[in-house]
Amino acid sequence: MKKLIISLLVLFSLSSCYNTRLLVGNVEKTTPLEEVNKSWNHNLILGLVPLDNTYQKPQDFLPEGQKDYVVKTNQSFLNQLVTGLTLGIYSPTQTKYYVPKK
Repeated sequence: MKKLIISLLVLFSLSSCYNTRLLVGNVEKTTPLEEVNKSWNHNLILGLVPLDNTYQKPQDFLPEGQKDYVVKTNQSFLNQLVTGLTLGIYSPTQTKYYVPKK
C-alpha cells in the first residue's frame, strides 16, 4: 500500500498543466493583456472527441471588430485529476480570450 501511495505521489508530481497560447494579429509575448471572455471545453477520450456539436469561432467571444487577440487553452491540475479519475474518458479544458490593454 505504501508503494502505491508513493507511486501516485510521484506520478502527480511529474505531471504538468497543459497550456497553449495563440497570438493572433499584432500581439507580442510581452504585450499587456486584458481577459475579455472564457469558456469550458468538454471532451471525451483524452480530448479527441468534443462533446460540443457546434464549432465556435474566437470572434464569437471577442469584442466586435477585434483583430489583435490571444487565445489561451489550458488544462489545470483539477482538470487533469478529473481526466485521471475517469481514466481519460472525460477531459475538460478551459479557453480564455485576451485583448491588448488600451
